[in-house]
Amino acid sequence: MSLKPILALLLFTIFCTTSHGSIGGYVCPYSRKKFIDIATKALNADSEDISLTYFGANSYKLLSESVPNNLKTASCEKLSKTFKPTLEFNLLFYGVKASKSLGCDFKLPVDDILKRSQAALQSDTSSISDIRYAAEILTSLGQQIQNPTKVAGLIQTQLKVDDSVLNLGYALHVTALLKSAGNFITDRIEDVVVQADEIDGKMLQWEGGLSTTSEILTGLLKFPTSNQLTQAQADKFANYLLSRSTVQTPKGVSALLEAATALSASKVSPVSISIAGSASVTLDKPELKIQVSNIFGQPLKPAVTPVVAHSGTRIADDVVVLAKQPLAPGTKESEFILPLKLDPGFYKILINAGSHSATIQARVLGPVEVKNFEIGLSDADGSSVPKLEKVVFPNKISKNLQGDSGQNLLVKFTLSRQVHQAFLRLSAGKKEIIFVAGYESNNQYKVEADLGQELPISDTFTIELIIGDSIITNPFRWNLGEIEVKISGKASKAAPKIVRGPKPEIKHMFREPDKRPAKVVSLFFTVLTLAPFLVLLILWAKIGVNFKNFTPLAIPFHIGFGAILGLFVLFWLNLNMFSTCAYLIPVGGFTFFAGHKLLSHMARTKKPEKSDK
Repeated sequence: MSLKPILALLLFTIFCTTSHGSIGGYVCPYSRKKFIDIATKALNADSEDISLTYFGANSYKLLSESVPNNLKTASCEKLSKTFKPTLEFNLLFYGVKASKSLGCDFKLPVDDILKRSQAALQSDTSSISDIRYAAEILTSLGQQIQNPTKVAGLIQTQLKVDDSVLNLGYALHVTALLKSAGNFITDRIEDVVVQADEIDGKMLQWEGGLSTTSEILTGLLKFPTSNQLTQAQADKFANYLLSRSTVQTPKGVSALLEAATALSASKVSPVSISIAGSASVTLDKPELKIQVSNIFGQPLKPAVTPVVAHSGTRIADDVVVLAKQPLAPGTKESEFILPLKLDPGFYKILINAGSHSATIQARVLGPVEVKNFEIGLSDADGSSVPKLEKVVFPNKISKNLQGDSGQNLLVKFTLSRQVHQAFLRLSAGKKEIIFVAGYESNNQYKVEADLGQELPISDTFTIELIIGDSIITNPFRWNLGEIEVKISGKASKAAPKIVRGPKPEIKHMFREPDKRPAKVVSLFFTVLTLAPFLVLLILWAKIGVNFKNFTPLAIPFHIGFGAILGLFVLFWLNLNMFSTCAYLIPVGGFTFFAGHKLLSHMARTKKPEKSDK
């Protein structure tokens, strides 16, 4: 068996396991300025909330910026009035840290703070959050944590009750201060990392958002001897932090900066490979500036080497244009120069910086030239050979063209390379018509316009050639001269009718009603409808009306029934369906109960008659 395939596979495996990606950017100057503004507003806030002062001062510190003296004085005065040793432990921690960051002159009640903090670290009722901040307070004040074994036992007990990711983050911070007594937490580090949520395969975060992610990440990175994060995981956390650079709250800014600072100081510090400045170069200035830095845009220490353009391809046709080209150092420590002496176009370049890599896209700009240009008129039926005049850019045609409705305007030109936008414009006053130049081959273009079909009126039109593209440095409009057009059957200089303003109102056309029958027919059917009632009256007159079984209980029923009939008449004349139903409910209910009462009475009176028989 040949060893070449095995060797190739081994080299591929080694490359895949030792090469890493890079992060998508860094904390840019705009973001830094925005973070400073948010921190300034936090320090200026008219509030007694100590946390705002801490977040503002901490952000200034993490950005290595000095707090203005007026802000420092006002913040220290606010702290001196609001800080009390009886505050909750997180506020005590914020107050102590803010006082040290700002360099305040007032004296903290250190004895009371130490007494409360030591007691919290020995109490079985202390929450893991209180233990975390109490331990940090002691360390900030230069004190040792007494009985670290007892503190470690308290943390383990609390984690048995609630081992959420946030509590594990608190535990990481405390155990990092307990030295050997806190070694038990290293067994939980892998579990913590596994609980991170991956987003689109590019980012990692813990449930709870930016503050929770920052709390856990800064705690993990306090254990440099353990393999807490891989480089790929560190890059994904960095991408998440960069995606949250739009945060607007002082707490969010402070949390983001703390996590980013911890990452950049770790052994898995993310590497940012990006374009410094413009992604476009020109043929006379082909130097593309590449920045290789940490997440804050600062030089890496130690620097990663070598920095090489591993490959470059033209996006239009995927042709390889460069390979393994070293980058020269730039004027800044984190800056490198890649000369792109290539034809104008868009390019995709793979940059390697040590074991890190990133793909960037760059654009090379260049001029375009008109190599050959011809213009003239031809017969629309093709009966004669067109007469074309050659014109050299940027000159005009020797004399105005004379055309009519039976001719075509013919333009042929050749450019130094293909462009996306090539137009021929004819204009006269406020009237214009634009023709798209069709691409032929070998960077040749052609426009053929039927004057009789395309131009609405007779007039003198200015001819312009318009050339543009996203990768040319000299887009232009070339005024070629004029053409006088005479359109048969149309008045010269007649302005086209332009209709502007509101359109005519659209009126709904209802269907015409059907033709009504004759009046005699209507009267006949009316009489026919009333005939049964007339027959009833006649029969009553001859036979008579039998009121023998009439009872007063029938009166309410007949009144209700008559009301229903009257309601139907009103519905036909005036009422709508909803109003009719509203009136029918009480009237119908009354009629129902009256009828039920009447029928019950009639049933009771018939029973004795049957029993007598």
